[in-house]
Amino acid sequence: MTTIFKYYYGRIHQALKFLIPPGRNVLYLGPSRMGCLPELKPSKMVVVDPEYSDSASGSQPPEVEIIKTSYETFFPQEKYEDVVLISVLGDLDDISGLMGRIYEKCQPSSRLIIYQHNHLWQYFLDFASRLGIKNRGKAQNWMSVRDLKTFLSVAGFDTTRTFSQTIMPLRLFGLGVIMNRLVAIFPILDFLLLDQFIIARPKAKPQTLNDPAPSLTICITVRNEKGNIEPLVKNLHQVAKEQEILFVEGHSEDGTLEEIQRVKDAYPAKNVRVIGQPGKGQGDAIRVGFKAAKGDIIALYEGDGTSIPEDLDFFYNALRYHRSDFLEGSRLIYPLNRAAMPFTNQFGNSVFAIWFSWFLGQYSTDVLSGIKALRRKDYQLIYDNWGFLGMEDPFGDFELLFGAARLGLKINEIPIRYQPRSYGESKTNVVRHGLLLLKMAIHGHMIFRTMTPRKKNHE
Repeated sequence: MTTIFKYYYGRIHQALKFLIPPGRNVLYLGPSRMGCLPELKPSKMVVVDPEYSDSASGSQPPEVEIIKTSYETFFPQEKYEDVVLISVLGDLDDISGLMGRIYEKCQPSSRLIIYQHNHLWQYFLDFASRLGIKNRGKAQNWMSVRDLKTFLSVAGFDTTRTFSQTIMPLRLFGLGVIMNRLVAIFPILDFLLLDQFIIARPKAKPQTLNDPAPSLTICITVRNEKGNIEPLVKNLHQVAKEQEILFVEGHSEDGTLEEIQRVKDAYPAKNVRVIGQPGKGQGDAIRVGFKAAKGDIIALYEGDGTSIPEDLDFFYNALRYHRSDFLEGSRLIYPLNRAAMPFTNQFGNSVFAIWFSWFLGQYSTDVLSGIKALRRKDYQLIYDNWGFLGMEDPFGDFELLFGAARLGLKINEIPIRYQPRSYGESKTNVVRHGLLLLKMAIHGHMIFRTMTPRKKNHE
C-alpha cells in the first residue's frame, strides 16, 4: 500500500476494530496486499482475495488463512461469526449468488459487515483512476445504501445499522484529520461522506416444534425496596419452562435482603436467587447480575413495581424466535400517569432518545426503560467490552444499549405499561441525572461518530 493511502486505510481499519471484538471467527472478502488487512485479533480469519500475491501481501499470523479465488466461485466451508466484505459488491457479476452462499453459512448470531464507497463519489474516483492516483479497476456496480438494504432483505438479511465517515481520504499535512473530525461532530455533510458501512444480521429462520425453548433469567436490581419484594415474586408468572428470578441487592438499609431471603423460602416454586452487588449504583448491579444469570435469555425487570409482568412474554418470545437481538421497553407509547413519570422526565427522555437514535443508527424512544432483554451469549460480548465509554455509567442502560449498537445487534422496542410505584421513593434526581445523561450522550456521540472507544478497565 502506498504511503498516500495509509491514512485512508487506517480509518477503515479503525472502524472494523471498533465493530469486531477480539477472538471472533471471521470471513474477510477483500484485498490482502500489504497494509490492507486490519489487525482484528481473531480466533480464526479466512481471507478471500482474487488478486492475492505472496510478495505483495507479506507474512500473516498463523490464525489468518488467505485463499486466492474469485468471489463468484467461492463457497464458504464453515459457519462464521463475522463476514466482512470490503469493496467487494462493486466488483461482482452475481451479487445475489454470493449473498445466498454467505447466508447459508450464517448462524442466527452472525453479522455481515459491508464496506463500500458512496455512489456520489463515482465520478471523482473514476477521475482519480485516470490520473493514476487510484488503482484502475474494472467497471463498478454503484449502489446506494437504500439499494443495498433492498438487496440484503431479499437475500435473507436485516440491516441493523448504517453509518458513514471520511470527507477527506488524504491526511494533507493534518488538514484531512481536522476536516474528518469536524464532520464527525457535525452531521450536515453525512450524505457526502466517502466510506459507507452497512451492518446486517440473518433473518430468523422458521422454528420447529422440536427446537428447545431457551431458559430465562428475570434479573431485578433492588435497593431499599422491601415492600415491593413479595408482590414482585407473587406476580411474576412462569414465562419460560426453565426460569429463575435473580435479585441483585445493593446494600439496602430497610431490610430488603432479609425480605428476599424470606420470600425465597416462602415461594420455592418461583426459583428465587439473590446475590449482593460488590459496588454501588444501578450500572454495577446490572453488570454483575447479568454476568451471574443462568438463563439463555436475560430480562432486566423493574424492582420498584412500576411494570406489568405480562409484558415479559413479548420480550421472551421475540428473542426466542430471533425476531430481535436486543429489546427495550418503551414507556412513552401508552398514556402515562404523571405520578409514574413527571412531564419533565418524559420530555427529557424523548429528546435524548432522538439524539441517541441518530448517532447509533437505530431507532429508540425510551433510553432509560426499566425492562430490557437480550441473549446471554450476546451479553457476554458486551460484558467483555464493558467500560469502552471511558466513564462510569451509573445507570447501566448505556453500556447495554451502546454495546448492542457497537456489535450490530438488531435493536427493537416493545410498548410497556407503566404505573406509579406503591412503595418507597424514586431514586431519580432530574437535575443530577439529567446532567449525567447529557454527559453520556456527548460521550456516545463522539465514540460512535469517530469509531474510537475509550477503554476503562473494570473488575
